[in-house]
Amino acid sequence: MTYIAKLIKLNPHIEEEVTLKINDVEFTAFAFVCPYPIELGRSYPISIGFTILDELNIHELNENRKEIVRLDSSYEYLIRGLLQRNSLDAGIIINDEDEYFSDYPNLIGKQVEIKVDRISVEFLQENKIDS
Repeated sequence: MTYIAKLIKLNPHIEEEVTLKINDVEFTAFAFVCPYPIELGRSYPISIGFTILDELNIHELNENRKEIVRLDSSYEYLIRGLLQRNSLDAGIIINDEDEYFSDYPNLIGKQVEIKVDRISVEFLQENKIDS
């Protein structure tokens, strides 16, 4: 899914680190594709995914929650929401490009929590959108 995200912050020491805001959801991510220069305060079309370095930690929740929660000052996040076949609806849709969720067919359509090592974004090849 494509979102329009406002660029809130760039890390001067880690080139790929960006802080973005979509509606009321703010998160820090790694831009693994950025085909053009980006500027603070501007909005850009992006798609959102995640990175798992070891193994996926996923479990069913007994409550209806859609949120993205950063763990301390690390890049790890708990993402809570409705699991779909190729994505997780946590208030914003996070894509499962590596097909992790296919190993959990019993959780499709249920509320889950996953722990990810980082959120990744791809800046899509479209014109910049002023906010």
